[in-house]
Amino acid sequence: MKSTLGILCLLLAAAFVPLNPSAWAGTQDDRALLAEERADCAQLVRRGEAKTAVRRIDELLAEHPDDAAALLVRAEARLELVEYDKALADVALAKRALAQSAARETAPGAPTATASKSAEAVAVRAAAVRLEARVLCEIGRAVEALALVDGESRVLAPALDARDAWVEATAAFDVGQRDRALALLAIGADTGDDQPWDALLARGLCQRRLGNLEGASQTFVTALDSLKDQGGDEPDLLVALGDLYFEADKEVAEGAKRSAAKLYRDALRLHPTHEGAWLGLYALHRYNWQRQRESAAEILGKALVARPKSIRALVAAASADLDDGQLKSARERLALLENAAPKRRDVRTLRATLAWIEHDEAQCNAILKELIDADTKDSTPEREVGRHLLELYRFAEGLPFVKRASERDPSDHEALTQLGRALANTGDEAGARTALDAAQKVAAGRADAWRDNMRLVLKRLAEKHEVVSEGDLSFSWDPEGGDVLATYLVPFYVDARRELSARYGFTPSPTLIEVFRAHRDFSVRSTGFEGFPALGVCFGPVVTAVSPLWEMRGTQSWARTSFHEFTHVIHLGLSHNRCPRWITEGLATWEEVNRNPSWTRNMRRELVDSIANGQVILLRDLNRAFRGPRILFGYYQGGLVCQMLIERYGFARIVKFLEAFDRGLDLDQALKEVYATTPEIVDAEFLAFVKNATQDLRIEPRWDAARVARVQLSLASKMPSNATDKAQWIDSWCTVAWAAWQRGKKLDAEEALRRLKDVDPEPARASMLRGFIALASEDNVSAASFMKAAIENGGEDYRARIALAQFAQDADDEAECEKQLLAALKAFPGYDDVDLSAELRLAALYTEQERIDDAMAMREKWIAWNGGEIEKHLLVAEWHVENGRHAEACKLYAEVNEVDPFLREVHRKWADALRSTGQFEAALREYGSTLAVPAKLDKKGTAPLEDSERAELQAYQAECLFSLGRREEALARANEALTTDPSCEAAKSVIQKLQ
Repeated sequence: MKSTLGILCLLLAAAFVPLNPSAWAGTQDDRALLAEERADCAQLVRRGEAKTAVRRIDELLAEHPDDAAALLVRAEARLELVEYDKALADVALAKRALAQSAARETAPGAPTATASKSAEAVAVRAAAVRLEARVLCEIGRAVEALALVDGESRVLAPALDARDAWVEATAAFDVGQRDRALALLAIGADTGDDQPWDALLARGLCQRRLGNLEGASQTFVTALDSLKDQGGDEPDLLVALGDLYFEADKEVAEGAKRSAAKLYRDALRLHPTHEGAWLGLYALHRYNWQRQRESAAEILGKALVARPKSIRALVAAASADLDDGQLKSARERLALLENAAPKRRDVRTLRATLAWIEHDEAQCNAILKELIDADTKDSTPEREVGRHLLELYRFAEGLPFVKRASERDPSDHEALTQLGRALANTGDEAGARTALDAAQKVAAGRADAWRDNMRLVLKRLAEKHEVVSEGDLSFSWDPEGGDVLATYLVPFYVDARRELSARYGFTPSPTLIEVFRAHRDFSVRSTGFEGFPALGVCFGPVVTAVSPLWEMRGTQSWARTSFHEFTHVIHLGLSHNRCPRWITEGLATWEEVNRNPSWTRNMRRELVDSIANGQVILLRDLNRAFRGPRILFGYYQGGLVCQMLIERYGFARIVKFLEAFDRGLDLDQALKEVYATTPEIVDAEFLAFVKNATQDLRIEPRWDAARVARVQLSLASKMPSNATDKAQWIDSWCTVAWAAWQRGKKLDAEEALRRLKDVDPEPARASMLRGFIALASEDNVSAASFMKAAIENGGEDYRARIALAQFAQDADDEAECEKQLLAALKAFPGYDDVDLSAELRLAALYTEQERIDDAMAMREKWIAWNGGEIEKHLLVAEWHVENGRHAEACKLYAEVNEVDPFLREVHRKWADALRSTGQFEAALREYGSTLAVPAKLDKKGTAPLEDSERAELQAYQAECLFSLGRREEALARANEALTTDPSCEAAKSVIQKLQ
């Protein structure tokens, strides 16, 4: 079936006579060719070539200025180009042409118009009305749109043409005439199959808006099937079907066979700038953070590049700005929207949200009242204000809005879902389950992965977890192993709360800490999806974290996670969840290292790369890093920014910074008030700060291909004569060569190096690269020669030193191996790749040489960068014990326990070391934990304790109690040991001391 515009072009070829009759002189074939040209232009519009279509229509109109069909095609093109005023002007011209043609046909002496011509005139008039109403609704002038369709009711036929029903219903909804809109949707949904594809599209939209998703799907598929014999799919239909699948399936796995993403990308292959497709992909990626093919921000950016003045794209962008705390950008985009479409309900809702965020509650409430008065059943404004607040982690503030939205429209499953989210993250999990169950019930078959996942995990929590309380702290965890968790997690959080409250001058409200044995449950409880690459999340009054017993136990410090997340409790409480995410994450990351330097994230290698590639994240963009593939680097960079601010201005200013956000200031305002600076100045200072911090790290960066390609395009073919330009030219060609090599393009790398053949001596970076090329070809002799030449010429590279050390080791030259490894250690201490660690290679070398103290010292250097590693902590701790350094051993045993508190052997060794240093209270606790760890939870598979072992531990507890002066308890514990094993000499010794 042909498109509406194509049909109109063909109809008008025969139906209308222009004001200049000579323009229509010609044969029927000529008129057919003109109609075909109009149809081709309409096709260009639908394929993203609107500018070409305008040019061609302009040429056609030069000969036929009153061709109504051509004017409508150009109006569609203007709309595609976001030229709203020009689109309306073209519609007006088309309507004028139609009116003048009708006047001529009714003039005295004019030939009697045929019935077919009259029908064709009505059809074209209807198309003009629909297009004008669409544009008016788009720019927020729905009242005018509805008046228009009311005045043109004689040419519209909603019962026969779903396009008429859809456009009128849209206008009715926008002005608050809900009952009328619903009636029109029902009429449009009931139209027949004998309609053009775009009318079937409108019918499907009517069905979808009424909640008949299955019927809408069938209609869209029918429309697509009707196009198979006419050259393929239409992007608008593909996007509509994609939108429907997203609404119906919401990323539930069972819906994978109905891929919304595939439909959007299919549409983009036909129409590379299709706004609906880009916005659909954006919504998918924004909803599910696991989609990492592109970040949501990148996708939205493409939509804005394609149509920078588009109201829909600007609404999405302003909404994202509010979600991400980018208030300056939100204000700027909202100003554009209010200039272009001030009366749109979604634009007014965005203004209400921004007003609330900026503490202008009166304005927010006034706007919401205005919107609600216009449509008392529309829950969207309150739901959206609440949702934005939830995205900002302002759950307590967002809760009343989503609650009112769910009450205003009890069938709004999205409002109920947001209500469940708000309740869960303010600690009312029973209420959250009730809301989510209600959402599932009224969703009428619409799936929602977030909602379904959250319902299951909250149900599991209610059924399987126990709750332990200590003052204002409550803990929820699996009862198995609960005694051990209570021994360590409870006092740790209590101490963290006390320490952080004192540092920030703020004591938080009661807090619930949920500890998950399965990472998937933690991930779902935290984000609604599995696979979240984190170990803890803070919502303010609720903290989620993985248990030390999670699937990858022994690899991460639960204490580090706990301290990080409770720092958030302070930040979010102090600012009422109003500070930008980068600040709270950055401060928490800084707090980690401030408490224990071995808790560093150690992303210095990535930092070196980012500096070299100009990819250090700007302060204004840092919040968005937490929604994309650079999330981990976002934590690290945020920590460094906070470190810089604290080192330069003192810690007290950071607290004032948080308080400024609590008062409603945005980033620019808070920086100006607290630090008398701007984001741009901070960016420049931070770049200098990190360059200084990494200046002694010697390693070739991993180059960004796109950046290097731009560098290469700007390079002259010949070497400049000016010394400065020459040095830059040489260095740039070295970068081009390195980048090619890193991408696996050896020939391109060698070609780039040939550009430097006349440079004498050869640049160190070029020689170093030749060394790595030779190494990849297993030509170790040449590799060593090139690398040494580079070093002699002033070059340095950590990996080259490791390679040279390996060559020396292979040649049994231990002295040279040690020399190269020590040089590597200087070039990049604490390198994060364990297989290339200079410290660990030196430790292995010294062990072979029986230089045990040197080997252990190197292992100790390594664990200073790796606080979560267990085995080497234990190895070094035992070395300290053997040398009588029990206090040093205790620190290491404590760090091991902060990774895995279910290791009986560690508790025993720690207890003995504590007792040796006179720390009897702590030793008493550790002997108790040795007794308490269930054998099946011990990672090393320890067998249940024998009676003799149990009695000995009880006796040591008695001895600690005796040393603490708690004689009665000591006697009781010693007698307990003798009951367990009457032959226990340690217990007898305690009793003898007590007599």
